[in-house]
Amino acid sequence: MSRQLVDLTVRELINASSLFEKGNYKKALEKFNKAEKLAEKANSPGLLCRVLLHKGEVMDATDKPDEALGLYEKALEMSSRLFLKDSRDSSSHKYLYNSIGLIANNLKDKDHVSEAGESYERTNKYFEGIFDAYEKLIEEQPENLEYLSNYLKTLVNFRGYFLIVGQPEKRISLINSTLETFKNILNIQPENSEILEQLDSFGKRLGEEFLEKELFEDSKKIYEKLQEIYRNLLEKDPDNKLALHYLIFSYGYFGRLYSRLGYFEKMDKTYQQALSIVEDNLRKNPGDPAFLVNRGKIYEELGAYYFKAEEPEKANYYYEKVLENFEQMKGKYPDNLDYQFELAYNLDNLGKFFAAINRIESSKKCYMHKIEIYESLFEKDPEDEDLKLGIVDTLVQVGTLYAEAGDMEPAKQCYEKAIEGYEMLLSGDPEETEFEMGIADVLNALGNLYAKVRPADTIPEDTIPEDTAPEDTIPEDTAPEDTAPEDTIPEDEELEIARECYEKALILNEKASGLYPEDETCREALVKTLGNLGDSFAIQERYGDAIPFYRRIVEIKEQKVRDNPESWLHMKVLANYLYKLGFFYGETGEAELEREQYSTATKLYSRVLHDENLELPIRQILAIDPQVYGIEFLRSKKYNAAEESLDLALEFFESLYEKDPEEPKNYPFICEALYQSGNLQQALKNFEEAAKIFDSLLPIVEKLIESEPENPDTREKAGINYTDAGEVYLLIGECEKSKQAFGKALAINTVLLEEEPENPLYRINKAETFEKYAKLLSKLGRNEEAEDYTAKSKEIYRKLAEEGIDEENTDE
Repeated sequence: MSRQLVDLTVRELINASSLFEKGNYKKALEKFNKAEKLAEKANSPGLLCRVLLHKGEVMDATDKPDEALGLYEKALEMSSRLFLKDSRDSSSHKYLYNSIGLIANNLKDKDHVSEAGESYERTNKYFEGIFDAYEKLIEEQPENLEYLSNYLKTLVNFRGYFLIVGQPEKRISLINSTLETFKNILNIQPENSEILEQLDSFGKRLGEEFLEKELFEDSKKIYEKLQEIYRNLLEKDPDNKLALHYLIFSYGYFGRLYSRLGYFEKMDKTYQQALSIVEDNLRKNPGDPAFLVNRGKIYEELGAYYFKAEEPEKANYYYEKVLENFEQMKGKYPDNLDYQFELAYNLDNLGKFFAAINRIESSKKCYMHKIEIYESLFEKDPEDEDLKLGIVDTLVQVGTLYAEAGDMEPAKQCYEKAIEGYEMLLSGDPEETEFEMGIADVLNALGNLYAKVRPADTIPEDTIPEDTAPEDTIPEDTAPEDTAPEDTIPEDEELEIARECYEKALILNEKASGLYPEDETCREALVKTLGNLGDSFAIQERYGDAIPFYRRIVEIKEQKVRDNPESWLHMKVLANYLYKLGFFYGETGEAELEREQYSTATKLYSRVLHDENLELPIRQILAIDPQVYGIEFLRSKKYNAAEESLDLALEFFESLYEKDPEEPKNYPFICEALYQSGNLQQALKNFEEAAKIFDSLLPIVEKLIESEPENPDTREKAGINYTDAGEVYLLIGECEKSKQAFGKALAINTVLLEEEPENPLYRINKAETFEKYAKLLSKLGRNEEAEDYTAKSKEIYRKLAEEGIDEENTDE
């Protein structure tokens, strides 16, 4: 081996690595190719391994994963031979664990199962020999820290690799070796913080993997092994604080396990053991921040688990303990910024926890403590904008809590202080749009306080579930939405004050939008303020005054759709605003403009529903929207709009049903669509057409009942379908079909009321069926029976009225 060639190779490697780090991949590859030839000429397998691994990284970075994988596999084969030839050569250890780690990352990024399996078949011939050689090496030199560390890295990388190539059993077999290696390293370096952290992370992650697979005993064994290692360290050195803290953490892992199993008593007992250790150490070292943090964490986890278990009293008990603990920590180490920020962050989280269980006073207390910490820090550094922003944000949070609790005056004071904070920041940086936007947000919150209405109550909502939302979702409004109590100020005067706030906010939002017309946050903030102004008029039924604001919102959303023609979510949002605008036009007597908005909205939904590139579950959910609007139009006798919306929904659900008439998931959708279309034709007095629709509906209703025979909602809706079908058949003189439909409705009503005799919805349905069936009996000349059913119907309605129940307040 020529020393000169080796030096040249190393020099080329260094230059190539520098180019790679700068992103100059083409030049780096040229240098690595030159280094490869030099390494081959120098007959240096170790250097060649290094070159191959670096070349592979260049290929990965330039989107050539197949070429990269080939280089990594070649390096793995070469490093395996080097290691098996001389396992004491630590340089081969590094090449080995790096090559297997890079292969694993490459295959993970590809996410191709068959390719991962093929890679395993090509490379696994050396694995058994590698593990045997390493075990022998560690047995011979159990205290060689370098060998132990390299072995640990190799084991960790192999575990990741085996997961990706579909060899989980081999992965599991490495667990004991990995834990034993951690133990051996810690026997040599018991206070090695990096190794202790890696051990904790390894054990925690592995235990959680077993928990996800419901392998509870395996999870428990991992946690027991962790505790065994920590206790052994503490037996040798009781003052090993790092080991003690990780031992305390491990009790939390057991707590998570028992919580998952529902063993809350055992969970509580486990945490109490950890608390006992913490309290014992706090008696020896009062005020020790690390143990105070541990204690707070234990109480917080207990509170969180009881909150999830829907035991708010126990959750509150432990959250109060957390607050007491934080109050003991407050005021300590005033010059330690990390300590202060961490405490403020934890208080903020705790405030949210208290709010979630409706402990508003405790929540406020947490936020006020946070403000005090930030104000103290701000006094020392008045140039720190982030601190001031933290104070302002927290004031808004507290204001929101007061507003939700109905405490208007303190809420107002918090919002006004928040505005003062933003104005103070603006005085130092007058061109900062973020601060003006912040003022606008708070002005909207203050306006909502006076308007006594949340924007979400009046603005069209997006109803797509989170698990179906794509990445191009519209940013949510970040300003608080508040309610306020009844007050002595007359409503009109109160709304005028609200509008003054909104108008001030609008000026700021308009300015920001003008400066940054393409900024999504600015646009959405403008939409929010416009909506608030429009709604402030709408709740007074001043629809003409509301229209200009909603017209502007529609214009903004129309541009959004033009900019994103493939985004279903933007089209849905625009459609919902068009429906709202159409309603306003209708209320002001502008019928043509009303119809235009409704028709445009329906066409937008049609575009989305006919988009075959959009996933079917999303389209199914979206199709419900025009159907819901159609039902509302039907109720308000806007039959043209109802027909357009309901026809769209029917066309979509019919196409799904026709493609797969035996798929039970399609039944509820097509049944509802046909039923509403039948209702529309009945309302239009097209009774023959309505009857044809019910003829199509009822066989599918039978299939739906057969698919969900125990579902009370399915049976209840089926009863309504049969009742209304019976009524329609009667109207066209089809008395026999009417009788059959009523018979099925009566049977369903009877069974449901036997199951739930006091259910008001079932009772109303029965009364309606009796009332309509009585008309059939009268038509058939069975007048005595007809009178009996009419009397029964009236008696049910009378009792419901006495109980204060009618159709309006039942969850139909």
